[in-house]
Amino acid sequence: MEKAPHHSTSALLAPLLKKVKDKELREFMESYAAQNTAFETEFLLKFADRLKISGKEKYLLLIEQVIRDNEKENHYFQTVATRLDALLQQAADQLAIKNYLDPFYLAIALIELIHPLIGREEDQEFLLRGKVIKSFSLLDTIVNIDAGTQLKELIFETALQEATRPEYRNTGIEDYWFDLLSDAAKNEEQQFRLLNLLDQLITETGSRQKNTINERYEEFFLRKKMQLLESMGRKEDAQKVVEDNLRIRTFRRQLIDEYILKNDFDAAKELLKESKRSDQQKGRLYESSEWDELILKIALLENDVRNIRQTGLRLFYDQFRIEYYRTVKTTYDAEKWRPEVEKIISTLKAETHFGLKGIRALATIFIEEKNWPRLLALVQKNASLEFAEDYYDLLKDKFPEEIVEIYRKALRRYAEQNMGREHYEYVVKILRKIQSLPTGVEISKTLATEFKVIYSNRRNMVKALNKLVF
Repeated sequence: MEKAPHHSTSALLAPLLKKVKDKELREFMESYAAQNTAFETEFLLKFADRLKISGKEKYLLLIEQVIRDNEKENHYFQTVATRLDALLQQAADQLAIKNYLDPFYLAIALIELIHPLIGREEDQEFLLRGKVIKSFSLLDTIVNIDAGTQLKELIFETALQEATRPEYRNTGIEDYWFDLLSDAAKNEEQQFRLLNLLDQLITETGSRQKNTINERYEEFFLRKKMQLLESMGRKEDAQKVVEDNLRIRTFRRQLIDEYILKNDFDAAKELLKESKRSDQQKGRLYESSEWDELILKIALLENDVRNIRQTGLRLFYDQFRIEYYRTVKTTYDAEKWRPEVEKIISTLKAETHFGLKGIRALATIFIEEKNWPRLLALVQKNASLEFAEDYYDLLKDKFPEEIVEIYRKALRRYAEQNMGREHYEYVVKILRKIQSLPTGVEISKTLATEFKVIYSNRRNMVKALNKLVF
């Protein structure tokens, strides 16, 4: 029997479309679109340039359609982002043929409708945030090319209005608006209007109750003002913004760094004293080692031994970082350093909050001074498995039998406190490890037998211990 000829769908569709009347095709598409919103959206996006609605309204309707169409989609963010990409690509094509108005309206509409969706799902929001950033990039491109004075003024006016909208606060979007404003302020009149707006916002935020958010916004507007002044060629005025607002910590730090760079150490030290005093007045929570780090930096540059010692030790007691200890050590000769080490050890032990960090700091000092007997005594006194493991390589060749005894105590405690396959495998791993040390095989065998008896109801533990070979 002869087979019927096979026709591809496209081979059938092309001749059929020629036979279907325009009216029939339109009626079919209207009916299909009413039942299939995805098709309707794709069609609208494809032929958006033919819509009679103009300006921002057209793009608001299109983007609203995209959002509505995909609300129930599993991959909501991905699908919306893909559809928005189609619009953004059309905008790029329009720019290429010097049609600047449509890309402007698209960018404004997209930012307005998409920014509220950002933050819904942190792991997916970057997809939509990227489209908002692309929209700002479109606007920035327009203000920096020959797009006509009127449109550039329109962008400036729009940005001036949008930048201060409360809904952009805490989203990061306001940063893009102010950057666009700085770029769009092409003449002196626009620059002064922006400057006045920033002064107004600085006054408003500065007069509000002091809290982290208001302080952050005050600094944000002050930095935008500095940025604008510098772009206007007013560098001295920009610097004065820093000097007049030293209550802001980052400004104070910036000025101190500038003083150090210019070797004006006296001015830097005076400002550092004020900074420490200010922190102390606010309370312990506000105190930071940041100022001490800068005091130490200056002391090293000036070879001020007294301050190197005082500040270096203060930082070491605060952070337990060995580099501060070593910095202090360089200011002593070997003979005078030995009693200083004992003083540091006594101070650490006397600390009210001396705990695990303090014990680790002592261990670091013993390692630095190569005082292995005292390190061993410290590990013996704090015989946890983690602690033993951390100093095993340093002590195993010098005190092998003592290390095995430390592991015996640590393993007993670990086995008592931890259950589960991973923990049992870890115990077996350590038992294998100590077999390489003198008395290790005997202790390993004894512990394995002991654990099998004590924890005979832990089947997985017994199974893991049975893997040991003696």
